[in-house]
Amino acid sequence: MRRWFFAYENDTRVDLAMRERLERSFGFCAPHTRRLLDLGASTSWLARWVFADVARAGARALAAPSPVTPGPCPACQAAARTEADVLGTLRAGLVDAEVRRLMDAGDALCLTHGLAIIERGGPTVGRAVATLLDSRLGKDTVTAREHLTSSDPDFARRRKIREEGFTRVFAAEEAARNHGPLGDANLVLDWPCCPLCAAADLAEWRGIHWLTGLSPEESAELRTDATLCARHLGDLTSFRLTSGELSSVTLTDEGLLVAVAAVIEHVAMVWRTELQGYLRQVDSRTTWWPSRRAAPIRRELSCQLCARRQAAVARTRRLLGLVAADPAYADRMARAHGVCLRHGLSTDLPPPWRRLVAARVGLLSYELDEAERKAGWDARWELRGAEMVAWRRAPTLLDGGVLGPVSSE
Repeated sequence: MRRWFFAYENDTRVDLAMRERLERSFGFCAPHTRRLLDLGASTSWLARWVFADVARAGARALAAPSPVTPGPCPACQAAARTEADVLGTLRAGLVDAEVRRLMDAGDALCLTHGLAIIERGGPTVGRAVATLLDSRLGKDTVTAREHLTSSDPDFARRRKIREEGFTRVFAAEEAARNHGPLGDANLVLDWPCCPLCAAADLAEWRGIHWLTGLSPEESAELRTDATLCARHLGDLTSFRLTSGELSSVTLTDEGLLVAVAAVIEHVAMVWRTELQGYLRQVDSRTTWWPSRRAAPIRRELSCQLCARRQAAVARTRRLLGLVAADPAYADRMARAHGVCLRHGLSTDLPPPWRRLVAARVGLLSYELDEAERKAGWDARWELRGAEMVAWRRAPTLLDGGVLGPVSSE
C-alpha cells in the first residue's frame, strides 16, 4: 500500500482510467480514505482532486433514474492481488519440508492468512499450518493476540478517532436523547454527520468500552459477547488506559486488562477447536484426499460487534422513514445534515432524505469544482473563499465512516 499510494500521488492520479475507477467506486473505502488524509503535505491537493471527482460522480448517480452500485476500491483491489500472489507462493513453497521448518522457527502466519493457505493447500500444507496455528494460539495471551488480530495498518487511525471523540460524542448523544418526547429523532435531524454511519460507530464504541470495563468476575462469564472478528478484536486489544486509571484497574501478567485477556482467550479457544477438528478430519481422509481439494474449514466467526453495527443501522434507517413521514419534522429536515453519499445511493432510503443528500452533494460538487478552478494559474486574480477548504468537509458527506461521528458542539 505504501508503494501504491506513492505511485498514486506522483503518477497514476492523473491517469484517466484511474480517475474513472475512483468515480465508479465513489472514492476510496473508509480505511484508504483515512490513509489518503494522512499523507502529509500532499493531502490537501490530493484530497481536493479525489473528492471533486467523487462528488461530481455522486451527484450524477443520485440524479440517475436507476440505482447505481459502487464499484470496488482500487487500493483494496491492489492489496488483494498482492495478497493472492504471496499466498500462492507460500502455498507452493510450504510443500517443501525445509520451508515448513523455517516457518515454524519464525513468526509463522497470522490466523487470517493461515486459514487462507489451509483452504487453498493440500493435506500436507494444511496439516502443517493448522498445527502451527493451534500451538501458537494456545501458547500465551500475547502470542494469541498477535496471531488473531493480524496486521491492520488502519487500527491506529481508528483508535485515534475513537479516543478523541468518545467523551464529546457520547455527551452530545445523551443530551439529544434526553431532549423532547422522541429524543432519537434529534440524532438524525441535528447531528452534523451521517446518522447511519454515526449509529454504527456509536454501537461499536459502546461495545468496546463495555467489554474493557467488565470486572474479573463478569469477564469469566463472557461467551456470546466475546466472539469478535480480527478487526474488532484488534480495536479491543489496542484500548489504552491513561496513567490515572491504572491504579483502580486489575491487569494480567501480560499487562492486559482482565476483560480484554478473557476475550482473547475465548476467541483463541474457539479457533483452536476449529483447527483441531480440521486436523482430525485431515488425518481421517489422508489416504483418499483428492490432490487439488482442501478440506472445508471456517474462515470467519460471527462477530458480535459487527452484528450490533448492522442492527444499529437498521434501527436508524427505520427511524429515518418515520421522521420523513411526519410533517412536524419538515422544517428541521430541511436544515439537517442528512445521510452520506454511500448511504444515499441505497434504494430503500426514503425520498425526502434522498432529495436532501442529492442537494448537499450537488452543492459540495460545485464548491470543489470552484476550488479546483481557482487553484489554476489563470484564476489567480479571483477572490478565494470557503470553497478552498471545502475538501475538509467532504469526507463527512461523501462517506460518514471515514472520520467517525462528530458532535454539534
